[in-house]
Amino acid sequence: MKRRRAPGLLVKTFAVTFVTVFVLLLLVFGFVTMRVHQQVRESVTANLESTERLFAALETRRQSEMRAHAAAVAENPTLKAAIDTYTAEAGTSTPQARTEWLRTITNELDKVAHAEDADALVLVDPHQNTMAASGRLADRWPEGRPVAPVGAGRDTPVVDGVSQVNGTWFRLVSVPLVLDDGSTIGMLYLATSLDQKYADDLKRLSRAETAILTDGLMLATTLPREAARQFEAAVAQSRAVDGQAVLDGESYAFRRLVQVGPAGFYALASIDDSSRAVLATLRRDLAFMAAGAIILAFLGSVWLAHLVTKPIGTLSSSLEAMAASHAVETRIPLTGSSRELDALTETFNNLMASVGAAEAQREAAYTGAIRALAAALDARDPYTAGHSERVSVVAVAIGRALSLADEDLEVIRLGALLHDIGKIGVPDDVLRKPGALTDQEFDAIKQHPVLGARILKSVPFLAKHIPIVELHHERPDGRGYPHGLRGDDIPLAARVVHVADAYDAMTSARAYRGARPPGEALRELWRCAGTEFHAEIVGALSTALPGVTSDAGTASAELGVV
Repeated sequence: MKRRRAPGLLVKTFAVTFVTVFVLLLLVFGFVTMRVHQQVRESVTANLESTERLFAALETRRQSEMRAHAAAVAENPTLKAAIDTYTAEAGTSTPQARTEWLRTITNELDKVAHAEDADALVLVDPHQNTMAASGRLADRWPEGRPVAPVGAGRDTPVVDGVSQVNGTWFRLVSVPLVLDDGSTIGMLYLATSLDQKYADDLKRLSRAETAILTDGLMLATTLPREAARQFEAAVAQSRAVDGQAVLDGESYAFRRLVQVGPAGFYALASIDDSSRAVLATLRRDLAFMAAGAIILAFLGSVWLAHLVTKPIGTLSSSLEAMAASHAVETRIPLTGSSRELDALTETFNNLMASVGAAEAQREAAYTGAIRALAAALDARDPYTAGHSERVSVVAVAIGRALSLADEDLEVIRLGALLHDIGKIGVPDDVLRKPGALTDQEFDAIKQHPVLGARILKSVPFLAKHIPIVELHHERPDGRGYPHGLRGDDIPLAARVVHVADAYDAMTSARAYRGARPPGEALRELWRCAGTEFHAEIVGALSTALPGVTSDAGTASAELGVV
């Protein structure tokens, strides 16, 4: 699975600062919105309290006016006389006479009913039985039906009350009918139906939504249907005089304006609706403020990100360049941007200096160990003493002629020192035999590359030298050992050491022969180029040994090696 690339420090710094400012703006917006809601809620509640006082004053005046009108009607002498006669002689007169008197009473009521702001004018006798009714809803008050208003109290005449008649609730204003001698002959009621028209009038007066409930049941309201149903349930359950309620997903404040008997008259105001205009203006203003703040936050974040990351980026680039060049001795310059970053840079420089010193010590120990191994091998045979050192020198000279990199030259130098380390495992009688070797003895000698590779595999830091040790006897024609590799399948470093090893072997004395001159040895190498040795390596050796190239010019020209 491919690992995701981590974002840069510039992006992280910018994101953190910008997101922080953005979150702060959201918190401010949320807090301001909450405060606006709270203030609107308090304002709506205060307005309802003011509405209650205003409504009470208006109702008091309205009731007074209605009572005054009722009193004026009650003072009608014809009406009084008809009622007095009807009351006095109702038990002894004929039905026809009673009907005539009632018609007279009704006619008198009809004369004044059209001028009254009431749905019905109702006359009742001293026993609270209906005598006559006039007005838009007079048919709800049939003759002889008892009237049972609920209002001011049991022991006082009802002035302001309510009554349910034929399924309809009425609000009643009453005045007594009193004769000149002070006797009461009946009661006159101005009845107003508690219907939708009443609720609409109440809304107009209170400038708020209204609801009329009796014993928790909704009579009339200006609220939407679902909100009215929920408010009815809320009031029926809590019997609250004022408070707040969520109706159809919208927050309302409510307050009871007046209670008349079982009938409660409520005013309601939507907090959400009242705050909507304020919040719209607030959101617009905050949007402009937020846009400006976001732009400033963006610019500030970019500036801060560059301020923080630029010196770190410079330090990171210096570290990358150091890592690429492997120049641990190079000191990274101080940025001067902050004490902390300069302290970090100085600490890193000191650390790298320590690493460089440790690397130098390791290299010295590394080289010393390899030289000790080569010396241990050479000590077994006085005729091969110094062979590994000479092969190393010649191999490096060939590598330089091939324009190899310093790293490759170092591998060749140390690998050449170790190329015959496997001979440690060859018996002395075979290794130091002065005469020709038998096939069995030569097979034992041919095992030294494999033995050498096996020895080096146990030492991790010698791993890159193993191909030289194991393959320096391979030949281009595939007749080498131990694997019989051909041509370019043989690593370049092993090819170089192969030629250097053969050259030194021919130019060094052995127990069974003397040393051959360099020119003769080089001619022999050219003779076997392409089969036993790689021609380009032999050519590089010729370049590395300019003092002997004239002796080998003919062979070089014949092979076409420049």
